[in-house]
Amino acid sequence: MAGTKTLHVGVLTPVNTLDPREAQDYVTALAVMQVFETPYAQPTATGRPPEPLLFQERLRQEPSTDGAMCYSAAIRPDVRFSNGTPMTARHVADSLAKAATLREQAEVEVRNDRLFFRLKRPNARFDLVLARRFCGVTLEVGGKLLGTGPYVAAPGAASESGKRMRLVRNPSYRKPPAIDEIVFQTYPPDASGHPEALINALEAGEVDFTNILSREDIMRVKNVRRWTEPGSSTAILYLNTQRPGLGNVLVRRAIALSIDRLEVAKMFYASATAFAATCLLPPMLGRGSDGLAFDPARARNLLTAPGVTPPERLSLLLIFGPRPYLPNPRRVGEYIAAQIEKLGIAVDLVPTTTSQEYYAKAQSGEYDLALAGWITDTLDPVDFLEATLGTASIPMPHRQSVVGANLGRWNSQETDDVLSRLRQEPREDVRSTLLRRIGEEVPLLPLIYGATIFAHSAKVKNFSPSPLGKPNFADLDLQE
Repeated sequence: MAGTKTLHVGVLTPVNTLDPREAQDYVTALAVMQVFETPYAQPTATGRPPEPLLFQERLRQEPSTDGAMCYSAAIRPDVRFSNGTPMTARHVADSLAKAATLREQAEVEVRNDRLFFRLKRPNARFDLVLARRFCGVTLEVGGKLLGTGPYVAAPGAASESGKRMRLVRNPSYRKPPAIDEIVFQTYPPDASGHPEALINALEAGEVDFTNILSREDIMRVKNVRRWTEPGSSTAILYLNTQRPGLGNVLVRRAIALSIDRLEVAKMFYASATAFAATCLLPPMLGRGSDGLAFDPARARNLLTAPGVTPPERLSLLLIFGPRPYLPNPRRVGEYIAAQIEKLGIAVDLVPTTTSQEYYAKAQSGEYDLALAGWITDTLDPVDFLEATLGTASIPMPHRQSVVGANLGRWNSQETDDVLSRLRQEPREDVRSTLLRRIGEEVPLLPLIYGATIFAHSAKVKNFSPSPLGKPNFADLDLQE
């Protein structure tokens, strides 16, 4: 169409769904947030509280007869879904009640056109929960989910190959965006895991924007503008504590001590020391030490301790594609396998090619080790810790809508209790104690931190990097 402003976004894996409650991976979440709005907007900087987006006001604390934390809020009167339907408190309550992760935290009801939230456990930062992507408000019409965001899925939005997703302006949005349409185009990595097709497309001007490449890859591209933000993600080797052999903490610790995290960081970063993980939390959320220094001699000694029977063979599940925290899963997986095999334990790599395949295997629990990671949804460290360590975040077939990544399947009441304490009082000493404890028990090994890298063409205007790495494309413009 003549005069149409189209932003071409280059990604390495496809957009898998436009249901905010099912948006598990990074690319899908980026697309979902263009279509669906959450009650609160994500903070624009560390330390700032989230601003109401679909609410008229901040949450108001309400009295409770049973001691539970209760909040209420009124919705904005000027919000419409993409078919023109005015948004009501009932719409919001019905939508939020379908979000499994929210249901685990609060009950939602409507009274006199106000939303009321009765928390099932204390959470002084419940407003941040309402800013997470799974709280995107939806209206189901004719089997399709409609949102209130600046864009909607175009007719036939996804290509038959699944490698292209097209979004167009929402005609009912309260402030029409400058860009008419957004096209997410997938450029899969090559057989060795390198993103050559995306790099070439960015270099050729076929791609206007990407935030999925590593810093080393993006430095190879000329004639683009680059932005680097502190890392909000961590690559993680999970040790399935529910599998034979890995139930023994000495075996888990031996595996962790056999892996040199600095060598993993050197695969992708010139300044490797800054990116080699020292604890689970990425730098944006805090610092700490898990005490797991590379020590192959000690690792071998642990496996000869009385009562220790090392497993003869382990499976290593690999995430389905490059992530901001893991530019080349296959390469890292091969390194980890080689290191563990020095302990006399054979390792079989289990690659996956789609998010559906990966999540199905993760939910089944039929793996020994898993190479993946987590990108923070909020600027609250407890959300990151709960997603990777909380019992409720263990992937299960009946929890397909739960956003979490406890692939170590760490089921610890002690850990859950500490997370609950941190919800009520986010004390740094309590958090540090938890991180040290996880370093002792080793349900996971943090490997490297992921930098948030943005690159865009010169014709993209008004871009400002977001702390969590997911920009709102309605804020951008394209130079004619």
